Amino acid sequence: MAEDQSHILVVDDQELNRDLLSRRLRKAGYQVSCAVDGFDALEQIAAQTFDLVLLDIMMPGMNGLEVLEHVRRTHSVTDLPVIMATAKTDNETVVEALQLGANDYVTKPLEFGVVLARVRSHLLVREASRGTSAADVRAQEDPETLAARRYCDRCRSSVQEDAGSCSFCNQPRPTDGWPRVVDSTFTYLGRTVGSRYFLDRCIGGGAVGAVYHARDLELNREYAAKIISLEDPDVQVNRDELRERTAREVNVLSKLTNPHIVKIYDVVTINDNVFALILDYVRGFSLSRLLERAPRLSVVKALDIARQVAQGLYEAHQRGIVHCDIKPDNIMIEKLPIRGHFVHILDFGIAEILDFQPRNQTYHGTPHYSAPEQFRDPDAIDHRTDIYALGAVLFHMIEGHPPFEGNNVYEVLTRHFSEPVPRLKALEPYGTERQFIEELLQRMLAKEPAQRFQDLSGFLRYVDAIMPMFQGRDLERAQKKA
Repeated sequence: MAEDQSHILVVDDQELNRDLLSRRLRKAGYQVSCAVDGFDALEQIAAQTFDLVLLDIMMPGMNGLEVLEHVRRTHSVTDLPVIMATAKTDNETVVEALQLGANDYVTKPLEFGVVLARVRSHLLVREASRGTSAADVRAQEDPETLAARRYCDRCRSSVQEDAGSCSFCNQPRPTDGWPRVVDSTFTYLGRTVGSRYFLDRCIGGGAVGAVYHARDLELNREYAAKIISLEDPDVQVNRDELRERTAREVNVLSKLTNPHIVKIYDVVTINDNVFALILDYVRGFSLSRLLERAPRLSVVKALDIARQVAQGLYEAHQRGIVHCDIKPDNIMIEKLPIRGHFVHILDFGIAEILDFQPRNQTYHGTPHYSAPEQFRDPDAIDHRTDIYALGAVLFHMIEGHPPFEGNNVYEVLTRHFSEPVPRLKALEPYGTERQFIEELLQRMLAKEPAQRFQDLSGFLRYVDAIMPMFQGRDLERAQKKA
């Protein structure tokens, strides 16, 4: 790639900084434009095509992080790389910038040699992501190449054919050799998609495709790659609808910045009917898996998990976005290094944007956690639908099973709108404290949306008020046992 073909936007409110950086970039062979503040930058990005942005953070009116958030709504990390150039060096700001979608971070006073190396690196990545995907697909779909790929059947990781053991789980090579990927359902295991994301392990599956652990060969970062296939005969969703739902998922996740919501970084086309969403990789396990091991959680732990989910959903609701499928499978639990856990919300794939009018009245959701309006009156779906679902999940965590069960989907859905919320048998030892949890669940699981919390701030205030009571009771019990 000739450097004089690359157009770079330098954004800084200090004239001296703009002048020095732009002159040195031009001398290196780049075409350079300058923006005096965040508003100017967004106007220029909307009007022109840039290959990379060097963005200051501390600017009046609109700071660099706000600019970055706006840019990521319309441009992916490979479409328009953004390098933050700032005097702020604290870890919190660095982490926030990366979470918002910054490709890199350099600090002032700038060492131009470092800046130039970073610029060249990200421009090369951008060029590679645009120009080689079709050739990569043809090469990797060659019959000999496909037949050569092998995997470990214990952990579903990609392995070399002659490897003596699996590098992930240490399982020794079987006597008859590693099984072939082509004979498995892990179609994309061992492939590199988008010319940079190597899919080295299958970590799960869903209604519209498998999820792989992906290693970024350029930046050596971990991601999750969610494969969306329109060719799968088992997918009982109209192709046009699936495309629309996926486009909404990308749109939703690109707007949300709360750390409890899994962020999307890139969309990679594999072929005309298959593409991959490149997402945060969460080191942890689903709430459903936790509940398989320990069907009943302590009230304190259940409230803490629900509280973190509510914090993530609250931002989505403020932006007019409803998840519509809150359930244990879509809640990931990450263990923190010292103590405690951090909750991540997955899969906004069937989210309803409040100004989006569905073309039909198709029911989407999971019966055990669906609010009555999801299957009775889809036009009534709003943020309170998620409050109901979170209430059903909270009930499950405390009691060991969902609030309404049945022999089939119809029975479960019918009980959601016809039967009262069951009493909590697991809370009997708590005595008077039990009523506070049951009142909370009554508010969350009310049949009519108008009778629920009107937003999650009410739920969060309630939980904050009762949490110390249950923490104190648990402490008393621990002291008596000691």
